[in-house]
Amino acid sequence: MCFIVSLAIWSTGAYSALPETPGESGPHQQGAGAQAQTPTYRASVTDVQVDAAVIDGRRQVDGLTQQDFVILDENRPQQIVYFGHSSVPLEVVLLLDVSGSVQKYLRDIAAIAGSVLRKLTPQDQVAVMVFSRDTWIEQSLTNNPDEIAQAIEQASHEQPFGSGTRINAAILSASKFLERNRQATVQRRAILIVTDNDGMSYGVRHDDVLRSLYTADVLLNAIVVGRHPHPPVARPGAVINPDFAFDDVYPLAAATGGQAIAASKPEQKLAEVLERIRNRYSLVYHAPSGAQPGAYRHIRVELSETARRKHPHAEVNARDGYYVNREEAKSANEQQRSR
Repeated sequence: MCFIVSLAIWSTGAYSALPETPGESGPHQQGAGAQAQTPTYRASVTDVQVDAAVIDGRRQVDGLTQQDFVILDENRPQQIVYFGHSSVPLEVVLLLDVSGSVQKYLRDIAAIAGSVLRKLTPQDQVAVMVFSRDTWIEQSLTNNPDEIAQAIEQASHEQPFGSGTRINAAILSASKFLERNRQATVQRRAILIVTDNDGMSYGVRHDDVLRSLYTADVLLNAIVVGRHPHPPVARPGAVINPDFAFDDVYPLAAATGGQAIAASKPEQKLAEVLERIRNRYSLVYHAPSGAQPGAYRHIRVELSETARRKHPHAEVNARDGYYVNREEAKSANEQQRSR
């Protein structure tokens, strides 16, 4: 199978979602009975999937339709060929920092995790990974809320190995885990990290992590705990070695279209963040022809003029772009020549 970086792409796969809202559509929906069936979109390697959240103040805007969105690839409008909303199944990695300063917060999360996780659907899957200097899997992907809650409880008592906290390396590991477990149906893949955002990359650069997140089509969200949620600011004129820079989840989350929030009581934010991941919009379009393999292409998702009039203060959060792989470029160019 061939994938385009930052996108969900399958040469023979199918996008499928349970039709919860009237705005969900795909080219295989037909007739009045379409809403009673699962709409399926057969995707090719040239398809680009973008998950977007529409935020107005502190609330997400629901009830939008395909006609309410405009997608631009390198500033050129693209035709949306598939649209889905809250029915898209989730694949989420709960990535938990087990350094000493964070463990007390994990115990609070463990206490309420069971009730929060029972709100997930049978199609959703959650894994639990933990990290300090190293990263390991506490619980692989499962739809059993009791197994997930037990893994969180176990993580709250884990003893960190070695000194230092490698946040970038942990996100990289979680991203690769989701990439290895990618399915042939559309999933909304996300990492929800709980950390104090106090770590150093040790050779894992910001750009390396972001490219991996784009490759796996993963949204990053973060709950940041502790008294100092942001890393120290470098002095003016200071030269920063990118191999030994402070990790920072805030710009990584923003670049994927996600959000990092500071919280003194993270257990109160767990349900809210999972709900925000759930209530995003999935948009698919055909990748433009002529792109060079390895090239980075910018994506921008906007509200249509009509939707902007209804929601003048709303903002759209989506990934910044994607990298073109060789197979995608070849397929897009062949399709263009055949027209």
